[in-house]
Amino acid sequence: MSASAALTAAALAWIYWDGIARYLGDQHYQEHFIYLWCFVAVALGKTLRGPFRSRFSLKDRRDRVGLAIVATATLALALALSSGSSTILRSSLVALLTGAAVWTVTSWSIARCVLHGALMLLCFGVPYSFYFPLTNQLRWGVSTVVELPTTLGLTSYSVQQGVVCFPHYHLAITADCSGVGQALTFTGIAALGVLVSSSGVRRTSAVLALAIALAWLSNVARVFLFVTAISFGWTASVDDPTWHSILGTLAFMPFVAVLVAVLIKTHRPLDPPTGPVAANGRWPVALAVAPVTLIHLTLAGGYEEHPKPSYFAALADPPGHQLVVVAPSQESDRVEYDTPWLINARFAKSEREWFDLLHFHTKSRRHLCIHHVADCLTANDQAARYEPAVSVDGKLWWRVSVDAEPPSASQHAYFAFEVAGRRVDDSIYTQAYAVYSRAVRGEWDVRLTRVVLPGPLPDQPSAYEQEVLTWLGRTTEP
Repeated sequence: MSASAALTAAALAWIYWDGIARYLGDQHYQEHFIYLWCFVAVALGKTLRGPFRSRFSLKDRRDRVGLAIVATATLALALALSSGSSTILRSSLVALLTGAAVWTVTSWSIARCVLHGALMLLCFGVPYSFYFPLTNQLRWGVSTVVELPTTLGLTSYSVQQGVVCFPHYHLAITADCSGVGQALTFTGIAALGVLVSSSGVRRTSAVLALAIALAWLSNVARVFLFVTAISFGWTASVDDPTWHSILGTLAFMPFVAVLVAVLIKTHRPLDPPTGPVAANGRWPVALAVAPVTLIHLTLAGGYEEHPKPSYFAALADPPGHQLVVVAPSQESDRVEYDTPWLINARFAKSEREWFDLLHFHTKSRRHLCIHHVADCLTANDQAARYEPAVSVDGKLWWRVSVDAEPPSASQHAYFAFEVAGRRVDDSIYTQAYAVYSRAVRGEWDVRLTRVVLPGPLPDQPSAYEQEVLTWLGRTTEP
């Protein structure tokens, strides 16, 4: 069985390597989710016990559940490779491992197998299409709570568009203040506590609910700690990365201690396996690798060469403008989006009239290449907001405002994705449409045109902005 397991693991690593490699190369995930992988390792070390089965049948209910999960994983792999979605690809891997666990690990209940899979899926991170809307909602909630003392006249600061304004300092409530990281960590701790204990549905639900509540409270306490420090003039608590990290850790450690104490108090040792072990069935578990291998050989594709767009050369020469600088990230952006047809540069007409242009045309098979534009525009001390789209020369442009103090430091952007020839925004619905267009219609083309300009976002595009957007719309028109 050990040789078969080793070959199966090697086959899965080969099949899913592209999704794993993208995960490892994503600095956001590496930074925030390493703790969760440690929790998975501890949970497996504490609970993974034999005897193990190497074969399954279709007669037992447990085996039929495992087969359903594996079938779902197989279909998810086909969808992932047909659309280029790395999120679906990694979900397929987790589902396949969960189904295999249902078949082989007889000491685990089906629910325990699923919970192990859920924790592993959490390790792969929250998809960006959910992460950024969730972050924005949580930031709004934190801003509302921080603003409450001002309504009672208890503080000297004010809160304006997510920025805590003191006479001597402006503290932006950024994505790091949303509490998503704390929520993932607390949920991981709770999941670990459930997995290493004999837990029923009631305890599992209560512990996970407590973890979410404590994570939110710890984040509010952390933000209030910095607000208090700033109110006393200690700006180094935010400006100094070391102090910022130390104080943030100290703020939520008491809440972690409460969660751990509850887990210890309610811990019950795992029940020893009872009853006869299910006999090996007819079909080898390793057989589950066969359909995913066939799908990978059939659908997997690498970089797809496509000719240079006819309009691409014209993008580097806007009428009346001069190239000021090419973004240092242009070459890495071309690698990221799997296309040589990408430009990322600044063009200027005069000292006060200039714009930054990012445009790409890709047929990437590694990911959807559709991201939340606002996240790419904000620094750690900035907040972005979306505004309704405007029509310029008959084409829709969606808008993002990045507000800063003083207002002259603000900037704003106009953007539009094009998926299979359709002009769309950067929402989750656009990602779903891209999956549909690729998987069902076989249309892989994705384009983005994004223009960033200085200053606050006007109610309507200025004459200069209309000139730029009109030129871009006509130039990039298929």
